[in-house]
Amino acid sequence: MKNCLNKKCFGKIELLYDYGSIYNFNQLNFDCTTDSYLKPKIYKCKKCTLKFSEIAVEISSSNIENKYKDIIDHIYINEIPYKKKYFNKLFKKISRYLDDKKTVLEIGSYYGVLGNIIKNDVKSYSGLELSLHGSNYAKEKYNLQIFNESVEEHVKKDIKYDIIIMSDVIEHFSDPFKIIKLINEMLNPDGLLIFTTYNIDSFYAKITGKNYHWILPYHLFYFSNKTLKNICLENNIEIFKISNDTRIVSLYYLLNKLEMIFPKFKFFFSFFKKLRNIDINVNLFDLNIYYAKKVVKK
Repeated sequence: MKNCLNKKCFGKIELLYDYGSIYNFNQLNFDCTTDSYLKPKIYKCKKCTLKFSEIAVEISSSNIENKYKDIIDHIYINEIPYKKKYFNKLFKKISRYLDDKKTVLEIGSYYGVLGNIIKNDVKSYSGLELSLHGSNYAKEKYNLQIFNESVEEHVKKDIKYDIIIMSDVIEHFSDPFKIIKLINEMLNPDGLLIFTTYNIDSFYAKITGKNYHWILPYHLFYFSNKTLKNICLENNIEIFKISNDTRIVSLYYLLNKLEMIFPKFKFFFSFFKKLRNIDINVNLFDLNIYYAKKVVKK
């Protein structure tokens, strides 16, 4: 593979980070709260500067989808009280664009935490989620309408939405360019796309380089503000606002992550795990909320 995965760019690529990792794809953990810190090779396009994982190159999209279908994420379920606090903050930030006349689709609704917060403030809410366990949990726990299917399958139903939301999802797609194109097709003429992801060109990502903690097996693409703007515009969607996104996690969850990154300090982190029920606000200024509108051609 010598060219950028974005077919509208198709520039030459170079190897950016090589960790020397040896792994079996079938053994990779794709849970969003994975306990693995394995890092795949990362490539960079010389032309558009898009960065992506070797897994996006070597593994078929159908195999990746199957990995997500089988996810049972008990760590995430245990973190739901903290996820609720974060999603309530996110909801307050995006609520100006939501009202009882809006139809909303959340792509990658997972265990339904955000959907449960949104549903009573909009005309209708639907979620798309590949994980059967996550879909069933959201249906049973929060009485949400969840489609256990891919974006490619859902677009065939020809349902239009006013708002499409993706929370930390775009980096997981094997073909995010196609997904943005399909999102454009599903949006009403004045529709909005609101999504979150990390900015690989943020100051924190740059100073940590190949040690950036969001470089993980299930993250296939690493976008900057520039590459996201370009990819969206290529598919008639324009990002008009970018804001910072503070996260809330439990101290216990944060210390678990730090143990993986700094295993030599495991004893130190384990001592503080006794204070597990403390809320931690995490903001390294590398996570953003992106607001985009459909571009209607005149």
